[in-house]
Amino acid sequence: MTLKSKSNWILPEKIEIDDLISFLLKTRNIEDEENFLNPSLESIPLFEYLHDSKLAAKEIVEAVKDGKKILIHGDFDADGISSVSILWEFLFKEVSNYIGKQTDVVPYIPSRIDQGYGLTKSSLEDMVNMKADMLITVDCGVRDKELIKEYREKHGINFVITDHHQPPEDILDSLDYTLVHPMYPHFEYPETNVCGAFVTFLLTQAIRKELGMDSKISEESEGLDLVALATVTDIMPLLDSNRAVVYWGLEQIKRGKRLGLNELIDIAGIERNEIDSYHLGYILGPRINAAGRIGSPLDAVKMLVSDKESVCKNIANILNETNYQRQYMTQSSIEEAEQMIGDIAEKKLLFVVGDAWHEGIVGLVAGKLNEKYHRPVLVGTRSKEGIRGSARSIEGFDITKALTECSEYLDRYGGHEQAAGFTIKNGMEKDFAKCIHEISDREITKEMLTKELKVDLLLGSDDITKGLVEKLDMFKPYGNGNRKPLIGMTDLVVFKKQPMGKLGNHMKLICKGEGIDLITFVMFNCDEDIEEIQVDSVIDVVGSVGINTWNGNEQVQFLVKEWRFKV
Repeated sequence: MTLKSKSNWILPEKIEIDDLISFLLKTRNIEDEENFLNPSLESIPLFEYLHDSKLAAKEIVEAVKDGKKILIHGDFDADGISSVSILWEFLFKEVSNYIGKQTDVVPYIPSRIDQGYGLTKSSLEDMVNMKADMLITVDCGVRDKELIKEYREKHGINFVITDHHQPPEDILDSLDYTLVHPMYPHFEYPETNVCGAFVTFLLTQAIRKELGMDSKISEESEGLDLVALATVTDIMPLLDSNRAVVYWGLEQIKRGKRLGLNELIDIAGIERNEIDSYHLGYILGPRINAAGRIGSPLDAVKMLVSDKESVCKNIANILNETNYQRQYMTQSSIEEAEQMIGDIAEKKLLFVVGDAWHEGIVGLVAGKLNEKYHRPVLVGTRSKEGIRGSARSIEGFDITKALTECSEYLDRYGGHEQAAGFTIKNGMEKDFAKCIHEISDREITKEMLTKELKVDLLLGSDDITKGLVEKLDMFKPYGNGNRKPLIGMTDLVVFKKQPMGKLGNHMKLICKGEGIDLITFVMFNCDEDIEEIQVDSVIDVVGSVGINTWNGNEQVQFLVKEWRFKV
């Protein structure tokens, strides 16, 4: 592998290090400096602004008091698992204790393989068999109006739908059930880019208010830790309210409030007091997602809500092992997919279908290929219902809109501009492929396929200090919409290179810039670069800085994302 750049670098002007904070705030269009640098939970718009939240709370409280059987229907990703955990824990534990009566509420997550995403006839038949009086969806349901109507009329189930995915244009036509949604037409919540767990959390605040409980959001509010986890794993922009819930949710996690997360953190080898958004997105999140991909998502729910150490430890071990299995399956499928793709020179969109790929990993395969080739990627696997798949897109190409144009060939689809899921009807693979390729050929320009690498800061070697790291840490938590600042450095002379790792596929570079001190650069998975970069080579690099602690010694090091020979 190589880190040699194929991107078009967009470099800013050099700045004085004293101007760094104001410069980054300005370039990121952050106007409320105080709230950004000191996130406040008080800035979160009240649940009253979330359409139908008060009505939903009223209906749920009535069902609880009347002893009705309530089922919480979620999704099998980390957002859905977190959403189910938040609402089930709240209704089963807190509400039961508050009203002095055990709430009859059961969590439910469908099988990804046997039933698929969201509400289906199969999952709703399960609801009927479990004798549900009320069905509350979390993180799903907004596109299932016809199914809801059918099961309301046939079985008398009361539906409360809570979701955050893009609603269909005709959602309000003959809508006769409660829909809690931040994008409710004409009554949008002040911040629409929030995850399902965020919506669920606001619903619990509405229920608190309806019951006369304290509904003010504070640092101690139950569920903030899981909203933080879901916000990061569902790739929501870490700005405004999302930034606040992730910031304070991380504080809850660091304090060890949730036993299940503690066990998962321990088995993943993370220092709890050092946990940040990276660990949520790339270490903890994948382990929880693995349960929904190739394991049992309800296991993850049990771990997140249990107060028994033995249960949490056992499930954490299961999720850890499941994640290793998921990694192996993903890599194997990626290699097979790349053989199918072949030469990408004339392809604006990539669409591949495997015969035996696990449905739980097609989204990961699509994401990896999308990242590597910088093209919209649709990856599917054949099943008895048809081809189930997942899509990842690039900026400027709305993949869900494209799927809508090809909807005559689909049984189901849904998602966001950059990511979506779909099921192709039996026998319609070629027709769908022709449709989606025609759309991509029409709408995707060559410029869109050229990856741009926007560098946040252009610094000199004297600027790479602990003080710089401390200033940049003020912008945490990092994530979508507030990525870790990319730093560019130019005209670096390689003084020494040292291969690292058991396989010798990593490298440490010692380089000299315009200053006196030498700087350490670390490059991972760069076996091709070890041969190409030589002592006395003059290179430019883009990456990020951090503190490396070893045997009690701290050293600033630069982690290289991409490099090139001096331009």
